[in-house]
Amino acid sequence: MPCQVPTGVSCMSKLEIEDLWQIAAFAPNPDQKEAILHTDGPLYITAGPGSGKTRVLLWRALNLIVFHQVPPGEIFLSTFTEKAAHQLREGLQSLLGLVTNLTGQPYDLTPMYTGTVHSLCRRMLSDRRRFSANRQRRRPPTLLDELDQYFHLTRNRTWRQVLRGAGLEAEEANGTINAVFGVQSESKHVAVTNCLTLF
Repeated sequence: MPCQVPTGVSCMSKLEIEDLWQIAAFAPNPDQKEAILHTDGPLYITAGPGSGKTRVLLWRALNLIVFHQVPPGEIFLSTFTEKAAHQLREGLQSLLGLVTNLTGQPYDLTPMYTGTVHSLCRRMLSDRRRFSANRQRRRPPTLLDELDQYFHLTRNRTWRQVLRGAGLEAEEANGTINAVFGVQSESKHVAVTNCLTLF
């Protein structure tokens, strides 16, 4: 496919990220530009709301993929909100679509992970091959949210195991546990809730 670029912008052999910024009407400030052009290892960006973090991540990923030939499967793009994660995925697809239209070079984002920090951690922990001997595991770990943890711990069998492990007798356990947390109560609910704060 022949190179189809706007007037004043060259084909891929001479295409530079600044050309793409011009086409996309993006003018990064000096700090943003430094972050986008950073290619030596991971980069942690902190900034306030509305400061352009998502755009910087998009352009940095594009820079790595297009101009430094980093395979998309070697990049984790993560943020804290689902909204920003969606913007990352859609925005990167759009920008790489622009590059494809200009150069004819397609980019496949299928192997690339884009999502929230929490979903990334869940994905890594749920991968049956990771962190396992011979990269195999009979079954993945069960990930419990706060409510699931509470119900798991309140099951009589589990609670007895916890008490045995702590060397406590069932009759005195709730009061003893709660006293450790500075609470005067014999309530199992309060004891379980206190224990969950350890995790």
